[in-house]
Amino acid sequence: MKKLLTIIILTAMIGLSSCKQDWVCQCMDNNGNVTNTPINGGTFIHAEHACHGMGNKCDLLTEGR
Repeated sequence: MKKLLTIIILTAMIGLSSCKQDWVCQCMDNNGNVTNTPINGGTFIHAEHACHGMGNKCDLLTEGR
């Protein structure tokens, strides 16, 4: 069971980190205003680092979702 779980987790990590797609970083400021910043053609890891570098209250979304 542990081997199967490990294989599933590794497959998911590779799948999320290698696919380049368009992302949106959605941030909320202290006044409650929401801004969406596109991150085009990046991997999940790249987009996540870029988004979390923009502020504390930011969430990473896939484009079109």
